[in-house]
Amino acid sequence: MLTRRDFLRLIPPAALVASTRAAEAPAFGRIDTHLHIERDAPPVVDALKASNWRGLNIADCRTVADEPSGLEEMLRSTLKVQRESGGSLAWASTFDARGFEAPGFVDRTIADLRRTFDDGAIAVKVWKNVGMAIKSKSGAYLLPDDPALLPVYEATQKADRTLLAHLAEPTGAWLPLGPGNPENGYYSNNPQWHMFGKPGAPSKETILTARDRVLARYPKLRVVGCHLGSNEDDLKLLAKRLDAHPNFSVDLASRIRYFVTGDRDQVREFLTRYQDRILYATDFSYRGGDASASARSLQSTHDRDWDFFSRGDMVKYGARQTQGLGLPEAVLVKIFRENALRALPGFNA
Repeated sequence: MLTRRDFLRLIPPAALVASTRAAEAPAFGRIDTHLHIERDAPPVVDALKASNWRGLNIADCRTVADEPSGLEEMLRSTLKVQRESGGSLAWASTFDARGFEAPGFVDRTIADLRRTFDDGAIAVKVWKNVGMAIKSKSGAYLLPDDPALLPVYEATQKADRTLLAHLAEPTGAWLPLGPGNPENGYYSNNPQWHMFGKPGAPSKETILTARDRVLARYPKLRVVGCHLGSNEDDLKLLAKRLDAHPNFSVDLASRIRYFVTGDRDQVREFLTRYQDRILYATDFSYRGGDASASARSLQSTHDRDWDFFSRGDMVKYGARQTQGLGLPEAVLVKIFRENALRALPGFNA
């Protein structure tokens, strides 16, 4: 008679891992609320479907200064990927804030956004070039609460869409480069976003305080602060902001690593206390290349993050061994699913 042990010996190791992983997956479908799939990538979408994930595909307007605008192509490609996803993806549109001083900016921007709403966009993204790159004719940096942008937020609220706000960056953007900067690698390779020493550059807190004024001005506007609202290194300050603004939620995109290296008890307390305000997200990007490899990378990220949040024993996170958070299922289902459905109405899930 073939015992279970003998049977398992006959299964190839890769298949055994896949089987174990499938058994560990939750019964509920999970949602990744921060993806950038900018090209046709059937293997990526197929991998999402096979593992019972859905996602929000977000368009960004990343242009600064007088760079040619890639906005229309970004919107077209993001919408195309969404339409061909068979319901696995929703999508978010965006706008180019560089012309904020030009005549007709508000009317033109709102009209363009309404067209994306007609095409099913459930959210609008405002990106970090607001506050960190775009300047007025006088040389002053454009802040999130500039009067030219307020009608855009109001139109977003009126249309019952959500504002996705990637405003400011980790504190390392305002620190000198070097071993003491936790984001040294990124800003060494992306000096355009390194704000330290830039004449006239607003502080991180100046940008976030301007965002908070928008939250207070439009209390019915749903706002998701991308990347833990750029307070990834100060959960106490983030907690104060969440307490002050009931319309404010945050996603975890690219910032779970701060939980991994942080105080586990503090992280668990924060996630438990604000379990209704936190959305799982990765910030996965696909801009071309080997789609199958990208699909495997996304699946690996999802598996790694799920293990970290759901398990209480030692898990591997990148090259690091760390104790998982072991969150209760009632908290997990909110972070990985229910909060997305509430903060992003219209999500096809």
